Amino acid sequence: MAAEEKGKENNIVGNAQKIVGFYKRQAWAAKVFEKIEQDSIVQDGKDIVLASSIIQSNNNLYFPAFMRINMKENGKVVGAYMIQEEEDSFSLLPLEILLEEPEMQEILPFKYRTLEKIEGDSLQVNWPEFS
Repeated sequence: MAAEEKGKENNIVGNAQKIVGFYKRQAWAAKVFEKIEQDSIVQDGKDIVLASSIIQSNNNLYFPAFMRINMKENGKVVGAYMIQEEEDSFSLLPLEILLEEPEMQEILPFKYRTLEKIEGDSLQVNWPEFS
């Protein structure tokens, strides 16, 4: 394995270990957003919003996350970002990168719900329950 590939592999493993989540209760996942100074729903380009959300994994664990939602497509999710804790801040890590880590495979398939109802999102039919 090339040194660059090995470094990337080690970085993914490290990232998965720092992901905020693996909670048994969704209230704990929601509490994480109290530490993040950002509105629950923000514009992220034309017809796209970034929404504070909670993911319910296949094995009933909860993760705080940010979902990119395309409003032109009635609320289709076009990206998901997990929250990674760093020393004194948070960063976002695309879910597809994390899925390369075996321990994160258990998250699929997942359900999600946004913290706030999004006007025009017809895909979250069960809101405030998970869809």
